[in-house]
Amino acid sequence: MTWRLTVHQRQFGTTAYARHTGIGEITDARSRRLELTLNQPAKLTFTVDGRSPSATAVQELTTEMMAWSDGKLVFRGPVTASEDVVSEQSHALNITAVDYLGILIRRYLTAKTDLVYTQQDQDIIVADLLARAKTVASAGGTSFAPGSQLPLAALTVNPDGTFRSTYSGQLRDRTYQGGASIGDAITSLAGVINGFDVDVRPAADTDGTDYLQVWFGARGIARPDLPLAYGTTVNSFTRSVQSTAYSNYVRVIGDNGGTEGAPQLVADQWNADANDVGRIPVGLWMESDNESDVKIQSTLQAKADGNLATSGVLVPTYSLVLAPGAAVPNLGDTVPLILRTGRLDVSATVRVMAISYAPNDDTDDTDVEITVGRPAKDLSALFRDIRRDVDALARR
Repeated sequence: MTWRLTVHQRQFGTTAYARHTGIGEITDARSRRLELTLNQPAKLTFTVDGRSPSATAVQELTTEMMAWSDGKLVFRGPVTASEDVVSEQSHALNITAVDYLGILIRRYLTAKTDLVYTQQDQDIIVADLLARAKTVASAGGTSFAPGSQLPLAALTVNPDGTFRSTYSGQLRDRTYQGGASIGDAITSLAGVINGFDVDVRPAADTDGTDYLQVWFGARGIARPDLPLAYGTTVNSFTRSVQSTAYSNYVRVIGDNGGTEGAPQLVADQWNADANDVGRIPVGLWMESDNESDVKIQSTLQAKADGNLATSGVLVPTYSLVLAPGAAVPNLGDTVPLILRTGRLDVSATVRVMAISYAPNDDTDDTDVEITVGRPAKDLSALFRDIRRDVDALARR
């Protein structure tokens, strides 16, 4: 793979084509890495000499990075973090950029009244939430346009990525209070039974905007032709099993309306493993979650069911380093996994949860690492969970 990194000026209020917004190309970047994860923002990181002309082109918040692989745009996002590491001998500038799904997480509902959806298709809810993220006003009505503008358009797609012309048919009831993160609201809605996957597809090279893709029923297709096998397509791997990723009992708290002394609005769900110690002696492993945007019992139950469907099976996570030249599946695809070494005799079908690309600094080779199974939470996901817990506590 041949990789290029280009810097672009952010635009507001106009369609921004890559060919019109370019500032320059980062030709001396090293330690480049592009991380793609299901239902999370894509992230690009790299290092450049802080004294080089390339470094002066990169400005926090005001510039965008675009990553190109073999001439195809694979990432677009503003520069969200930088770190200058300076010594007598060197000046290293470390850059992080995230795509616009990451920016959605920093967009909040500002109205003093609740935002209520009743029996609305989940596709309609996502599109409306996105529209609100792009036209933010203060609680008193002061508009932040064009500063609030985002280069995003909602797009419904099938599991194979083709355009989906019909709604999902999944009707939802939701109540979002002021201060709720719009990005978190979308990804939380995605996680219920019969939910969806969501990501951003960059298209500034062809359409001048990016697409917030809503994948229903889920992203990815079966790819039996792309086995991940240790010793052939897989050079090395790490297998991880974490009890924190497993729950056989789930309890979810909703919004009881704020009435003092009223009982909690609660839904719970469990599977047979929670107490079938004669057959599977794992015992009880409990999980508690807060969904302060839910006021309807059936909706809360769907969330509990969705959580259990995700965490109710103890699934190892595998980080696989692919062999050079091995075919790379897409995010969400299900592929055969064959790992036979020592105590491990794995032959299973797994889902691709994350892909990381790390172009070699000295050659055209690219190291590709794939995560299959259930990925561990990163720090940003943990912080979002903590914020949601605090928000839910503050509202009861």
